[in-house]
Amino acid sequence: MKKWLTVYEAKKFMIIWYTVGIIGFSIKPVRPAFQILTPLGMIVAAFFLMFFHEPKNLKSWLVFGSIVIGTFLAEMIGVNTQLLFGHYEYGPALGFLIWGTPWVIGLNWLALIYCVSSVAKPIRNKWYFPLIGAAALVAFDWIIEPVAIATGMWSWTGGSVPLKNYIDWFLISAFFLFLIRILKIEMNNRVAGVILCMLFIFFVVLNILTRTPLWIP
Repeated sequence: MKKWLTVYEAKKFMIIWYTVGIIGFSIKPVRPAFQILTPLGMIVAAFFLMFFHEPKNLKSWLVFGSIVIGTFLAEMIGVNTQLLFGHYEYGPALGFLIWGTPWVIGLNWLALIYCVSSVAKPIRNKWYFPLIGAAALVAFDWIIEPVAIATGMWSWTGGSVPLKNYIDWFLISAFFLFLIRILKIEMNNRVAGVILCMLFIFFVVLNILTRTPLWIP
């Protein structure tokens, strides 16, 4: 039976989505509308990844579900106790909050961990895969941080991102990547590479723009 959504259509949609997003966030008058759409973008990315994930089996769903729930709980602990990540709080750009934590934040973690694990397929069977993957995710967070702060996704007490944030990002990412590695979760996905590439382009471009006079706070 033919799928109602093809790989080509999904890739094209994500390329258009993030390209329009770059333009929208760059223009101050329309930025609030794109902030409202941010949670939807996280949902769509996670949906596409799960829709095109192969092989579909209970073990995969349990691991993916544990990533969503586990990272959401980690963020909730971080926001409410500062035991993880540091002193920060979420803004309105990520939508509805549960105890100060966006309900979609676990989907964002899932998308990033999934994409890195998927494109790193050649090294996923190596013992050092969780360390390399976690380092890549920390680098990605370093790119995300200035954009997230500038667009109202979250903010840090004192204005600067603490080293603890990156350490905890590494440890949490490494744990779930190790789980994927030890349980030998297969990830065959023809849209993961495009989604990761577009996420990278989206945050790199906006990261650069926020450091120039072209960005109007």
